[in-house]
Amino acid sequence: METTLIRSFLTRIFITITLFFISVAITLPGCATRQTFKPVQVDPHEMKSFLSDKPSALKKSYQALLEEGARNEVLNNMQIGIDALQMGYRENAVSSFDLAIKGITTVYANNEVAKKARTLWYEEQMKEFKGEPYERAMAFYYRGVLYLEDGDYENARACFKSGINQDAFAEEEQNRCDFALLIFLSAVASGLSGDDYMADLAMEELKTLRPDFDQDLSGNALVLFETGTSPRKLGDGPGHSELKFRRGKGAPEQTVEIAVNNTDFKNVYPMESIFWQSTSRGGRFVDKILEGKAQFRQVHSEIGSTLADISSTGMLISPLFDNSGNMAGASAALGLLAVTEMAIAQSSRPHADIRYWNNLPDTVHVMLMDLSAGNHSFDIRYRDNKGNLIPKLDQKIEVNIQDDQFNIVQIASRKR
Repeated sequence: METTLIRSFLTRIFITITLFFISVAITLPGCATRQTFKPVQVDPHEMKSFLSDKPSALKKSYQALLEEGARNEVLNNMQIGIDALQMGYRENAVSSFDLAIKGITTVYANNEVAKKARTLWYEEQMKEFKGEPYERAMAFYYRGVLYLEDGDYENARACFKSGINQDAFAEEEQNRCDFALLIFLSAVASGLSGDDYMADLAMEELKTLRPDFDQDLSGNALVLFETGTSPRKLGDGPGHSELKFRRGKGAPEQTVEIAVNNTDFKNVYPMESIFWQSTSRGGRFVDKILEGKAQFRQVHSEIGSTLADISSTGMLISPLFDNSGNMAGASAALGLLAVTEMAIAQSSRPHADIRYWNNLPDTVHVMLMDLSAGNHSFDIRYRDNKGNLIPKLDQKIEVNIQDDQFNIVQIASRKR
């Protein structure tokens, strides 16, 4: 009996040490810190040529576009597009949004990138960025507004409809879009293209979402006010698998008021909260979860833990009931299986993708106006959520209205 106990004791020590080293060898890759993206090595001559015709103020962003490659191409083009608009580089904005939309609408082909995108063991943040539904919709919003400025109303409407589809795709069961800004702009584009029937339909749909919006489509100018800063994404929950959204920081402005040519100030209608769109699907509040990967990791981790407990118990009691050592052997096998299960759990990468379009606004406000041709003075002021004025954001803008076209005026409360 004493010899059997010694033999079992030594066997347990040997198996425990073996299991420990196997566990370390297998699970270290899965427990490593999250993958850090390394910039693509770009030939200096290629970089110089690429940047040669780019505006100086945007060269750093264009450099990142080239260095970060396909993984961040859509995201970088989105951000360059807004920067270019705010700096007055319209052609660069058009090109960037066209490229972003092309990336959004490109379906993964049968290639290595697609294979990595589908696997449980590939980090979400290492995949090619396509954006959340609100981000994809906003790419179509900006491109559509640029088409409106050009008087290309059919392409403008097509862009707004595509943005609506991006929002509808996200709603799964409801298949209903609640992106009022895009519905409103599709009505504007339809009216301008002479399709009054489609314009009326869109306005009727808008009324279901914004019953207090009382402006009609008459007028020769549309002013779009952007306030606040972009919604933020955070990883939370088991394995950082839950994608949480938070409001942008450092932007207290909630309402906009405008006085045209020294008249009384009027409130500008808050048509769309981009933050709300980031957190909702068809009017339902959600925090998006990479549910499949998170559950996969949890299930295998629990299986591994359970098997490890059974293995340990079996090895402890085997000398009392099994002189042959068969129970100890079986327990060791269960231990190896436990290690395998835990290694699988650790190797899966459910981390939420927290890359986000960081220079979007928080809210877009709209006002249709009927103004005579020539220069007009806009005095703009902003209030916080308590109704207090924010004097440091006051703006005075001169706007020139053309009498032979529909005029688009875009105003941002701050440079983002």
